[in-house]
Amino acid sequence: MKYTFKKAEDLTLNEVQEIGKKIINKTFREINPEGEIDSKGGFGHFIEKHVFNLEANSISAPDFSTAKTELKVTPVRKNKNGSYSAKERLVLNIINYHEELNKTFYTSSFWMKNSVLYVFFYLYQPDISKMDFVLLKDLLIEFKKLQNDLTIIKRDWETIHKKIVDGKAHEISEADTMYLAACTKGVSSESLRTQPNSPIDAKQRAYSLKASYMTRLFNRDPLHKDLDLLVDGIELEKLGFEDTIVSRLSKYMYKSRKSLIKEFNLDSSIKNINEILISRMLGLKNTRVSKTDEFQKANIVPKTIRLEENNKIREHMSFDTFKFTEIIEESWEDSTLKEYFESTKFMFALFKKKGNDYYFMGVRFWNMPPYDIDFDLKSVWEKTVGLIKFGKIIEKEDKRTYNFFPKPKENRVAHVRPHGKNKHDVYDLPTPDQLTGRKSFTKQSFWLNNSYILNVVKTLFHDVLD
Repeated sequence: MKYTFKKAEDLTLNEVQEIGKKIINKTFREINPEGEIDSKGGFGHFIEKHVFNLEANSISAPDFSTAKTELKVTPVRKNKNGSYSAKERLVLNIINYHEELNKTFYTSSFWMKNSVLYVFFYLYQPDISKMDFVLLKDLLIEFKKLQNDLTIIKRDWETIHKKIVDGKAHEISEADTMYLAACTKGVSSESLRTQPNSPIDAKQRAYSLKASYMTRLFNRDPLHKDLDLLVDGIELEKLGFEDTIVSRLSKYMYKSRKSLIKEFNLDSSIKNINEILISRMLGLKNTRVSKTDEFQKANIVPKTIRLEENNKIREHMSFDTFKFTEIIEESWEDSTLKEYFESTKFMFALFKKKGNDYYFMGVRFWNMPPYDIDFDLKSVWEKTVGLIKFGKIIEKEDKRTYNFFPKPKENRVAHVRPHGKNKHDVYDLPTPDQLTGRKSFTKQSFWLNNSYILNVVKTLFHDVLD
């Protein structure tokens, strides 16, 4: 059935929402049992066609011209703890590097098409038909009413735009920015297009809102004033988010960890004491920095690094475990590992050892360069997946088990090592191990090499370490 017989371009914003409310808690099949969802973008086309009488198009204007509103449909997952999270980034419009060159934020293709978004969220369930997915929620996102978000998004756009102007579109990374990103878009990341001011072709990209940002919006009313904001609008306008955080924490530089623990009246045995110290230094009393609105929306991960007196880093940096049966179903282009490092920014808090204590040396923000992702990280992932697929995991066993997974000396950036509670903490293998016939193996994860992190730290903190 059709939900409106009025032309979509003539609908007012109120009329768009009135129609949209009618399909919440319905499945796509209930909306139109004769409809089809034939591609990843098919969910949006389905709603456009069967609810709003919109035909698929690639015009630069919003879908609803009178309402000046763009329609988007995006999936969420239900987590084990009952919460919801965005399954993926919300992809907006393709970036034409040449056309964007002389634009300002308010004349950019992003703003002209996406300043007001009407978003439908559906529940993704891998074991049922797409037609039986349920529409959980509709959300009107008017960026002009989200002042802090708009300030950050404007700075994000300016970061992307500067690389285009500088002839560095080929160096764009999703993790360059906080909320608004430029994600790869096309058949593969090898889909290239020319760029101004450079002979180097750049990957085709589209403006997108990060999955972490969409998760936050789904779970909170975007018009609600968050109580756990780190930075106010004045600070954002003056310095930007990252420089504000660095500036605030600078007054604690060179203080010992023991003195900071005493200053904030903390128990030194508390788990994650370093992150709690950073939170207290930023004025947070009831929440951790990783749980604040900006860190959640921007997918910024705080990491504490301890630099020893000999200027070495002992520990490699660990990440979540991967399931053997799931990683072999991925391609590199849509892999969890690639997406994580493309979209994640890290806040490194450095503590340097002197005598019997560690001294706070400040914080820096960092994201992995595209080259390191596309070459070094990719090679570690490909070798790991190949070993799992062919069941070639265990090399030998005596008092301990040796495996073929990539080691720190084999790759400049990363390696694979155990990350379970003990040797009995295992995941199932898709193919039994060739040597032992085992059908499960100790949980593993990707780790960044301590030598790689050390080089990053020396670059980021050169001004305080020299």
